[in-house]
Amino acid sequence: MRGRTSNEQFRIQLENMVQTLRSEITGGHYQVGDFLPSEKMLASRFQFGNISVRKGLELLVEEGLIDKIPKVGNRVKSVHSRRVTLRLACIHVTWRNCDLQRLLDMFQQKYPWITVEVTEYPAGNALPKTDIFVIGELHFRQIVERELLRYLKPLTPNEDVHPLLTKQFVHEDQLFFKPVVYSPIVLMYNKAHFRESGLAEPDGSWTWDDLIRAGEKLSEVEGRYGFCFHVPDINRWPMFLLQSGERFEWEGTRLKSIKGTGLLESIKLMKRLMQNKKLFPSFLSESNQDFVKPFLEGRLSMTLVSYMGLNLFVQSDVDLDIAPVPYIHEPCSLIISSAVGINAASPHMEEAELFVDFLTGEQGQKTIQQHTTSIPGLRSLSPTDAGSAVRRPARYGLYREMMFSLRTHMDLNLTSRELALVFRQLKQYFANMINEDELCEEIARVLQRE
Repeated sequence: MRGRTSNEQFRIQLENMVQTLRSEITGGHYQVGDFLPSEKMLASRFQFGNISVRKGLELLVEEGLIDKIPKVGNRVKSVHSRRVTLRLACIHVTWRNCDLQRLLDMFQQKYPWITVEVTEYPAGNALPKTDIFVIGELHFRQIVERELLRYLKPLTPNEDVHPLLTKQFVHEDQLFFKPVVYSPIVLMYNKAHFRESGLAEPDGSWTWDDLIRAGEKLSEVEGRYGFCFHVPDINRWPMFLLQSGERFEWEGTRLKSIKGTGLLESIKLMKRLMQNKKLFPSFLSESNQDFVKPFLEGRLSMTLVSYMGLNLFVQSDVDLDIAPVPYIHEPCSLIISSAVGINAASPHMEEAELFVDFLTGEQGQKTIQQHTTSIPGLRSLSPTDAGSAVRRPARYGLYREMMFSLRTHMDLNLTSRELALVFRQLKQYFANMINEDELCEEIARVLQRE
């Protein structure tokens, strides 16, 4: 008796059938208006049942290559005889965060007439002259602030994406970028260090005082520090201000003083962490990656990381895990996202829309889920279905329980430019070049709106 075809074998056979028919259509074997052979003939040719053949034909319908004419057959709708090159600009970490090369290969296999060329998303005030963009939420705020939205194509929201993600790329009730991946900032820690020191692992009840106590004990081992992170990162220090539960308030064009506020208390907490020599090393870091090597070598017990940053640790044999970040008054963390948008002036709008639909659709999102630690934007993808292509922390699914506590940069009520101005003053305060009163005065002075 013939053995039953496995799911993997079926998938490969189905892809082969679809790819063969796709190539015949795009290669000129069929012309627009021609009908494909009957489902019975295709079933015989590819050694499939009629139901399986229909599944393959449905994919060609989705791609816009054929129309299904009830009780008649499957008619060629488009042969895509012209080759199209899409230009994609993205921030450099997209290659790692989304396993972009794998996605590009899959996209070209599905749409062989479309080639995607990738360039780095440039710094500066202008949008790059490309067809598609993959950017972060702060890049989008800069686009809004520079009044460049007219160069972007409005998009239709996906109801399967969490509203908090969609909100980050909306302006005046119009969506301009579709979320691809996201992450809360979490605490990553070395489980072995906690066992060796006789400490309970971090959990959702931890305050920063709990972290300080544990971190000082972890630092008692020679050559090891309990906690450190890249303070200047725009996706790190604002989290402390968000944990104050407050935001910067304005009186017309003038900023209200932060003296006596929770915002100032959160800033003082950051300084207390950084200046605790029993906990935090004196280290001029250039990026978050500066903490990868010390963590992997066992010289650092805890650090702040995003789920995207966890991709740097998938090949490691360190016994690591994650926990919610400690809090000040109530649980709160920062959410960061990447999303894809389209240039409104693209001469290849149809193909650009196909790429956006692929990247944010089930196939692209499942691929991201299976091959990275990044969190795909689709809510319907459960973390338990992620597969085993990469190593994940035991508490990987933690993010689903954190959504209620996540905040965005926008919640601080500052523009992206104003955020940068605030940190310039914080650097002087952290270096003891100005005191608390001077800090409050300087922030109020530099943040004056015209």
